[in-house]
Amino acid sequence: MKRLGERELRKLFVFLMALMFCHAAYAAELFGTVDALSGSAYVSDNSGKSTPVIVGQKIYEEQTINSGPDGEVHLVTEDGGIVAIRPDTVFRVDQYKAESSSADKIFMSLFKGAIRSVTGWVGKHNSSAYLIITPNATIGIRGTDHETAVIDKGDGDEPGTYDTVNEGATVLKTLQGEAEVIPGKFAFAPSGRAVAPIFLAQRPRFLALRKLKIEQRIQQRKEFFRSHMEQMREKRIKRLQEIHAGRAKQARGHQGGLRQQERMAERRKEIRGNRMEQQAGQKLGAGRMEAMRRREEKEGGMHAPRQQHREMMQRGGGNKAEEHANQNRQQERRREKKVDR
Repeated sequence: MKRLGERELRKLFVFLMALMFCHAAYAAELFGTVDALSGSAYVSDNSGKSTPVIVGQKIYEEQTINSGPDGEVHLVTEDGGIVAIRPDTVFRVDQYKAESSSADKIFMSLFKGAIRSVTGWVGKHNSSAYLIITPNATIGIRGTDHETAVIDKGDGDEPGTYDTVNEGATVLKTLQGEAEVIPGKFAFAPSGRAVAPIFLAQRPRFLALRKLKIEQRIQQRKEFFRSHMEQMREKRIKRLQEIHAGRAKQARGHQGGLRQQERMAERRKEIRGNRMEQQAGQKLGAGRMEAMRRREEKEGGMHAPRQQHREMMQRGGGNKAEEHANQNRQQERRREKKVDR
Protein backbone atom coordinates (compact mmCIF):
# COMPACT_ATOMS: atom_id res chain seq x y z
CA MET A 1 0.00 0.00 0.00
CA LYS A 2 1.41 3.38 -1.05
CA ARG A 3 2.05 5.80 1.80
CA LEU A 4 1.04 9.43 1.38
CA GLY A 5 3.81 12.01 1.40
CA GLU A 6 3.71 15.15 3.53
CA ARG A 7 2.49 17.30 0.64
CA GLU A 8 -0.37 14.89 -0.08
CA LEU A 9 -1.25 14.77 3.61
CA ARG A 10 -1.37 18.57 3.81
CA LYS A 11 -3.60 18.72 0.75
CA LEU A 12 -5.90 16.08 2.26
CA PHE A 13 -6.04 17.98 5.55
CA VAL A 14 -6.94 21.24 3.80
CA PHE A 15 -9.63 19.45 1.75
CA LEU A 16 -11.20 17.88 4.84
CA MET A 17 -11.24 21.21 6.65
CA ALA A 18 -12.86 22.93 3.66
CA LEU A 19 -15.44 20.15 3.49
CA MET A 20 -16.21 20.57 7.17
CA PHE A 21 -16.72 24.33 6.80
CA CYS A 22 -18.88 23.87 3.70
CA HIS A 23 -21.04 21.45 5.62
CA ALA A 24 -21.35 23.91 8.49
CA ALA A 25 -22.21 26.70 6.11
CA TYR A 26 -24.96 24.76 4.39
CA ALA A 27 -26.32 22.81 7.35
CA ALA A 28 -30.11 22.79 7.73
CA GLU A 29 -31.49 25.69 9.78
CA LEU A 30 -33.34 24.98 13.00
CA PHE A 31 -37.03 25.79 12.45
CA GLY A 32 -38.61 25.10 15.82
CA THR A 33 -39.30 22.75 18.71
CA VAL A 34 -42.20 20.38 19.35
CA ASP A 35 -44.13 22.14 22.11
CA ALA A 36 -47.09 19.76 22.40
CA LEU A 37 -48.23 16.46 20.91
CA SER A 38 -51.43 14.43 20.85
CA GLY A 39 -51.78 11.14 19.01
CA SER A 40 -49.20 9.93 16.52
CA ALA A 41 -46.98 11.78 14.06
CA TYR A 42 -43.72 11.13 12.22
CA VAL A 43 -40.92 13.35 10.95
CA SER A 44 -38.75 12.52 7.94
CA ASP A 45 -35.92 14.16 5.99
CA ASN A 46 -34.85 14.11 2.35
CA SER A 47 -33.31 10.66 2.76
CA GLY A 48 -36.74 9.25 3.61
CA LYS A 49 -35.75 8.18 7.13
CA SER A 50 -38.76 8.53 9.43
CA THR A 51 -38.92 8.71 13.23
CA PRO A 52 -41.80 9.27 15.69
CA VAL A 53 -42.33 12.86 16.81
CA ILE A 54 -41.77 13.52 20.53
CA VAL A 55 -42.18 16.61 22.70
CA GLY A 56 -38.99 18.69 22.82
CA GLN A 57 -37.79 17.42 19.45
CA LYS A 58 -36.00 19.88 17.16
CA ILE A 59 -37.46 20.34 13.69
CA TYR A 60 -35.23 21.61 10.85
CA GLU A 61 -35.83 23.01 7.40
CA GLU A 62 -36.33 20.39 4.68
CA GLN A 63 -38.01 18.05 7.17
CA THR A 64 -41.56 16.77 6.69
CA ILE A 65 -44.12 15.99 9.40
CA ASN A 66 -46.87 13.44 8.78
CA SER A 67 -49.60 13.40 11.42
CA GLY A 68 -51.86 10.39 11.91
CA PRO A 69 -55.68 10.44 11.86
CA ASP A 70 -55.57 11.38 15.57
CA GLY A 71 -52.29 13.32 15.48
CA GLU A 72 -51.83 16.95 16.51
CA VAL A 73 -48.36 18.59 16.67
CA HIS A 74 -47.70 22.10 17.99
CA LEU A 75 -44.40 23.68 17.02
CA VAL A 76 -42.84 26.82 18.48
CA THR A 77 -40.65 28.44 15.83
CA GLU A 78 -37.30 30.11 16.52
CA ASP A 79 -38.82 33.55 15.81
CA GLY A 80 -41.57 33.10 18.42
CA GLY A 81 -44.33 31.85 16.14
CA ILE A 82 -46.62 28.83 16.42
CA VAL A 83 -47.49 26.18 13.83
CA ALA A 84 -50.29 23.80 14.84
CA ILE A 85 -50.40 20.73 12.58
CA ARG A 86 -53.85 19.16 12.41
CA PRO A 87 -54.69 15.43 12.10
CA ASP A 88 -54.02 13.58 8.84
CA THR A 89 -51.68 16.28 7.53
CA VAL A 90 -48.48 16.34 5.46
CA PHE A 91 -46.44 19.49 6.18
CA ARG A 92 -42.89 20.43 5.20
CA VAL A 93 -40.50 23.23 6.18
CA ASP A 94 -38.98 24.35 2.87
CA GLN A 95 -36.72 27.25 3.90
CA TYR A 96 -36.23 29.10 7.15
CA LYS A 97 -33.97 31.81 8.52
CA ALA A 98 -34.54 34.06 11.53
CA GLU A 99 -31.57 36.37 12.11
CA SER A 100 -33.40 39.73 12.12
CA SER A 101 -31.92 40.58 8.73
CA SER A 102 -33.14 41.05 5.17
CA ALA A 103 -32.38 37.35 4.58
CA ASP A 104 -35.09 36.20 7.03
CA LYS A 105 -37.71 33.91 5.51
CA ILE A 106 -40.24 31.23 6.32
CA PHE A 107 -41.43 29.12 3.38
CA MET A 108 -43.62 26.10 4.10
CA SER A 109 -45.51 23.51 2.03
CA LEU A 110 -48.88 21.99 2.89
CA PHE A 111 -49.58 18.93 0.76
CA LYS A 112 -52.76 17.82 2.52
CA GLY A 113 -54.59 18.36 5.78
CA ALA A 114 -54.50 21.62 7.70
CA ILE A 115 -52.26 23.89 9.79
CA ARG A 116 -52.87 26.90 11.98
CA SER A 117 -50.07 29.44 11.84
CA VAL A 118 -49.40 32.28 14.26
CA THR A 119 -46.56 34.35 12.82
CA GLY A 120 -43.50 35.35 14.80
CA TRP A 121 -41.14 38.27 14.23
CA VAL A 122 -40.18 37.15 10.71
CA GLY A 123 -43.73 37.74 9.48
CA LYS A 124 -44.19 40.74 11.75
CA HIS A 125 -41.18 42.66 10.41
CA ASN A 126 -41.28 41.40 6.83
CA SER A 127 -44.58 39.95 5.66
CA SER A 128 -43.19 39.22 2.18
CA ALA A 129 -40.77 36.72 3.75
CA TYR A 130 -43.67 34.44 4.77
CA LEU A 131 -45.27 31.99 2.33
CA ILE A 132 -47.34 28.80 2.43
CA ILE A 133 -47.43 26.73 -0.75
CA THR A 134 -50.22 24.24 -1.51
CA PRO A 135 -50.72 22.06 -4.62
CA ASN A 136 -52.82 24.77 -6.32
CA ALA A 137 -52.29 28.06 -4.44
CA THR A 138 -50.04 30.19 -2.24
CA ILE A 139 -50.84 32.10 0.95
CA GLY A 140 -49.06 35.25 2.05
CA ILE A 141 -49.72 37.19 5.23
CA ARG A 142 -49.93 40.65 6.69
CA GLY A 143 -49.18 39.83 10.33
CA THR A 144 -51.68 37.18 11.23
CA ASP A 145 -53.14 34.15 12.96
CA HIS A 146 -54.72 32.07 10.23
CA GLU A 147 -55.57 28.52 9.15
CA THR A 148 -54.98 26.89 5.79
CA ALA A 149 -56.34 23.52 4.68
CA VAL A 150 -55.91 21.32 1.62
CA ILE A 151 -58.81 18.95 0.99
CA ASP A 152 -58.37 16.23 -1.62
CA LYS A 153 -61.50 14.19 -0.88
CA GLY A 154 -63.98 16.37 0.91
CA ASP A 155 -66.97 15.04 2.84
CA GLY A 156 -69.38 17.53 1.34
CA ASP A 157 -66.57 20.05 0.63
CA GLU A 158 -65.07 20.60 -2.81
CA PRO A 159 -61.36 19.62 -3.14
CA GLY A 160 -58.96 22.54 -3.07
CA THR A 161 -57.24 25.05 -0.79
CA TYR A 162 -59.17 26.78 2.01
CA ASP A 163 -58.02 29.74 4.07
CA THR A 164 -59.58 31.49 7.04
CA VAL A 165 -58.25 34.22 9.34
CA ASN A 166 -58.51 34.58 13.11
CA GLU A 167 -56.47 37.79 13.32
CA GLY A 168 -54.78 40.02 10.75
CA ALA A 169 -55.09 39.24 7.04
CA THR A 170 -53.85 36.83 4.36
CA VAL A 171 -53.71 36.80 0.57
CA LEU A 172 -54.80 33.61 -1.20
CA LYS A 173 -53.36 33.46 -4.74
CA THR A 174 -53.74 31.26 -7.81
CA LEU A 175 -52.61 31.73 -11.40
CA GLN A 176 -56.00 33.29 -12.15
CA GLY A 177 -56.09 35.86 -9.35
CA GLU A 178 -56.02 36.53 -5.63
CA ALA A 179 -58.26 37.31 -2.69
CA GLU A 180 -57.48 39.17 0.53
CA VAL A 181 -58.88 37.30 3.49
CA ILE A 182 -59.85 39.02 6.75
CA PRO A 183 -61.45 37.66 9.96
CA GLY A 184 -64.89 36.18 9.39
CA LYS A 185 -64.20 35.35 5.72
CA PHE A 186 -63.62 31.91 4.20
CA ALA A 187 -61.64 31.92 0.96
CA PHE A 188 -61.42 28.93 -1.36
CA ALA A 189 -59.29 28.02 -4.41
CA PRO A 190 -60.77 24.92 -6.14
CA SER A 191 -58.28 22.37 -7.44
CA GLY A 192 -60.52 21.15 -10.26
CA ARG A 193 -61.29 24.54 -11.78
CA ALA A 194 -58.93 27.16 -13.18
CA VAL A 195 -60.51 30.17 -11.48
CA ALA A 196 -59.49 32.94 -9.10
CA PRO A 197 -60.08 32.34 -5.38
CA ILE A 198 -63.67 32.84 -4.21
CA PHE A 199 -65.35 33.56 -0.87
CA LEU A 200 -67.69 30.98 0.61
CA ALA A 201 -71.10 31.92 1.95
CA GLN A 202 -70.66 29.69 5.00
CA ARG A 203 -68.07 27.91 7.04
CA PRO A 204 -66.63 24.78 5.37
CA ARG A 205 -68.10 21.52 6.59
CA PHE A 206 -64.76 19.93 7.59
CA LEU A 207 -64.07 22.75 10.06
CA ALA A 208 -67.35 22.09 11.85
CA LEU A 209 -66.89 18.31 11.97
CA ARG A 210 -63.32 17.99 13.22
CA LYS A 211 -62.44 17.51 16.88
CA LEU A 212 -59.17 18.90 18.20
CA LYS A 213 -57.81 17.83 21.60
CA ILE A 214 -55.12 20.43 22.39
CA GLU A 215 -56.44 23.46 20.53
CA GLN A 216 -57.31 25.41 23.69
CA ARG A 217 -53.67 25.83 24.68
CA ILE A 218 -52.79 27.87 21.58
CA GLN A 219 -54.31 31.14 22.80
CA GLN A 220 -52.32 31.09 26.02
CA ARG A 221 -49.10 30.24 24.21
CA LYS A 222 -49.75 32.93 21.61
CA GLU A 223 -50.12 35.60 24.28
CA PHE A 224 -46.98 34.45 26.05
CA PHE A 225 -44.80 34.53 22.95
CA ARG A 226 -46.28 37.81 21.80
CA SER A 227 -45.37 39.47 25.12
CA HIS A 228 -41.86 38.00 25.04
CA MET A 229 -41.19 38.24 21.30
CA GLU A 230 -38.74 41.14 21.43
CA GLN A 231 -36.78 39.57 24.29
CA MET A 232 -36.64 36.30 22.34
CA ARG A 233 -35.48 38.17 19.26
CA GLU A 234 -32.70 40.00 21.11
CA LYS A 235 -31.61 36.78 22.81
CA ARG A 236 -31.45 34.95 19.49
CA ILE A 237 -29.47 37.74 17.85
CA LYS A 238 -26.94 37.65 20.70
CA ARG A 239 -26.67 33.86 20.51
CA LEU A 240 -26.14 33.97 16.73
CA GLN A 241 -23.43 36.60 17.16
CA GLU A 242 -21.67 34.34 19.67
CA ILE A 243 -21.95 31.39 17.28
CA HIS A 244 -20.53 33.41 14.38
CA ALA A 245 -17.70 34.70 16.58
CA GLY A 246 -16.92 31.16 17.73
CA ARG A 247 -16.83 29.89 14.15
CA ALA A 248 -14.54 32.74 13.12
CA LYS A 249 -12.21 31.95 16.02
CA GLN A 250 -12.27 28.28 15.13
CA ALA A 251 -11.44 29.10 11.51
CA ARG A 252 -8.49 31.25 12.62
CA GLY A 253 -7.33 28.43 14.87
CA HIS A 254 -7.45 25.97 11.98
CA GLN A 255 -5.53 28.37 9.77
CA GLY A 256 -2.91 28.77 12.49
CA GLY A 257 -2.75 24.99 12.81
CA LEU A 258 -2.17 24.68 9.08
CA ARG A 259 0.66 27.21 9.21
CA GLN A 260 2.23 25.41 12.16
CA GLN A 261 2.02 22.09 10.34
CA GLU A 262 3.67 23.64 7.29
CA ARG A 263 6.48 25.03 9.45
CA MET A 264 6.96 21.63 11.10
CA ALA A 265 7.02 19.96 7.68
CA GLU A 266 9.66 22.41 6.45
CA ARG A 267 11.74 21.82 9.59
CA ARG A 268 11.55 18.03 9.13
CA LYS A 269 12.57 18.49 5.50
CA GLU A 270 15.55 20.60 6.54
CA ILE A 271 16.63 18.03 9.14
CA ARG A 272 16.40 15.22 6.60
CA GLY A 273 18.45 17.27 4.12
CA ASN A 274 21.18 17.89 6.71
CA ARG A 275 21.21 14.22 7.66
CA MET A 276 21.52 13.16 4.04
CA GLU A 277 24.41 15.59 3.51
CA GLN A 278 26.14 14.25 6.60
CA GLN A 279 25.70 10.66 5.47
CA ALA A 280 26.99 11.55 1.99
CA GLY A 281 30.08 13.19 3.55
CA GLN A 282 30.73 10.14 5.67
CA LYS A 283 30.45 7.86 2.66
CA LEU A 284 32.80 10.10 0.68
CA GLY A 285 35.39 10.13 3.48
CA ALA A 286 35.18 6.38 3.87
CA GLY A 287 35.62 5.98 0.12
CA ARG A 288 38.73 8.12 0.10
CA MET A 289 40.27 6.19 3.01
CA GLU A 290 39.55 2.92 1.26
CA ALA A 291 41.16 4.20 -1.96
CA MET A 292 44.29 5.26 -0.09
CA ARG A 293 44.52 1.88 1.62
CA ARG A 294 44.24 0.00 -1.65
CA ARG A 295 46.83 2.21 -3.33
CA GLU A 296 49.32 1.64 -0.51
CA GLU A 297 48.72 -2.13 -0.58
CA LYS A 298 49.39 -2.08 -4.31
CA GLU A 299 52.65 -0.13 -3.94
CA GLY A 300 53.98 -2.83 -1.60
CA GLY A 301 56.45 -2.91 1.22
CA MET A 302 58.46 0.20 0.24
CA HIS A 303 55.96 2.21 2.15
CA ALA A 304 55.52 -0.31 4.93
CA PRO A 305 57.40 1.91 7.45
CA ARG A 306 55.07 4.74 6.65
CA GLN A 307 52.10 2.39 7.04
CA GLN A 308 53.41 1.23 10.39
CA HIS A 309 53.90 4.84 11.41
CA ARG A 310 50.34 5.77 10.45
CA GLU A 311 48.87 2.76 12.23
CA MET A 312 50.83 3.53 15.37
CA MET A 313 49.69 7.15 15.22
CA GLN A 314 46.08 6.02 14.79
CA ARG A 315 46.43 3.70 17.79
CA GLY A 316 47.75 6.61 19.80
CA GLY A 317 51.39 5.43 19.80
CA GLY A 318 52.64 9.03 20.04
CA ASN A 319 56.42 9.32 20.78
CA LYS A 320 57.04 5.61 20.29
CA ALA A 321 55.78 5.84 16.75
CA GLU A 322 58.13 8.75 16.07
CA GLU A 323 61.09 6.80 17.52
CA HIS A 324 60.25 3.84 15.35
CA ALA A 325 60.15 6.11 12.32
CA ASN A 326 63.60 7.51 13.16
CA GLN A 327 65.00 4.01 13.53
CA ASN A 328 63.64 3.08 10.13
CA ARG A 329 65.24 6.15 8.52
CA GLN A 330 68.63 5.32 10.14
CA GLN A 331 68.40 1.76 8.82
CA GLU A 332 67.73 3.05 5.34
CA ARG A 333 70.78 5.38 5.50
CA ARG A 334 73.02 2.46 6.62
CA ARG A 335 71.86 0.36 3.70
CA GLU A 336 72.56 3.22 1.32
CA LYS A 337 76.18 3.58 2.72
CA LYS A 338 76.83 -0.13 2.24
CA VAL A 339 75.68 0.13 -1.33
CA ASP A 340 78.05 3.07 -1.95
CA ARG A 341 80.98 1.11 -0.63
